[in-house]
Amino acid sequence: MFKSRNYSSIYQSKNDKKGLASSRLAKKEKSKIEKQTFYYLFFGIVILLLFIFLIMPNLIRLFFAVIDKESPFVEKDTVPPQVPILSSNPVEATYSASLNLRGFAESKSKVVFLVDSVNTAEIQVADDGQFEHELALAEGKNEIAIYGIDEAGNESLKTKTYLVERDSQAPNLDIEEPKDGSVIELKKNRTVTIKGKTEAEAKVMINDRLVLADKDGNFSSNYYLAEGKNELNFIVTDKATNKTERKIEVEFKL
Repeated sequence: MFKSRNYSSIYQSKNDKKGLASSRLAKKEKSKIEKQTFYYLFFGIVILLLFIFLIMPNLIRLFFAVIDKESPFVEKDTVPPQVPILSSNPVEATYSASLNLRGFAESKSKVVFLVDSVNTAEIQVADDGQFEHELALAEGKNEIAIYGIDEAGNESLKTKTYLVERDSQAPNLDIEEPKDGSVIELKKNRTVTIKGKTEAEAKVMINDRLVLADKDGNFSSNYYLAEGKNELNFIVTDKATNKTERKIEVEFKL
């Protein structure tokens, strides 16, 4: 009986030692698994963050770049730009070899200038929509029109056609009556009729008195002579602002 209890005690002691060793091994394995789980979780989070903030945006940009470049379904800009607007209408006539044109058009578009239906210039519109250009003119009549082209290559309608005449020649002046150096007598002839011919619709100043020539260039005006010598000063200005000046002298005697 004594021996049986002693044997049982030894057996129990051995079992306890085995259980303790097994428990330590289990704890060691558990700790190892926990560390591995932490590392896997940490690296997984790092990879996820890299994918979200670095890889994914680049993939999205690449995707849309390919779509924009190759997709046949990308909508194109087919709307024409607005018709350019001039700040003021061009003059009808000028003596200058160039004409300054300013106005407004669609921002970043181009404005094309046509003279006699020929493209003579093409300029870039500023970001604020303004444009300005010195357009070269040929002697004689110039038919001018402009239109716009946007960044997509769409063309606007043309503006109305403006007719600008370049005239660099001074107007002619032929004074028909009275003749230079003539002498007029008698009181009844004191008021004389001045007649002449110049460029059509030109302005004629006779001693600061304005007279307009008709469409054929004819002009006339009455003038009251002072006794003695009278100097008549003529200044003719045409539509292009060219000028011709002349003086004659007429003597009046009672």
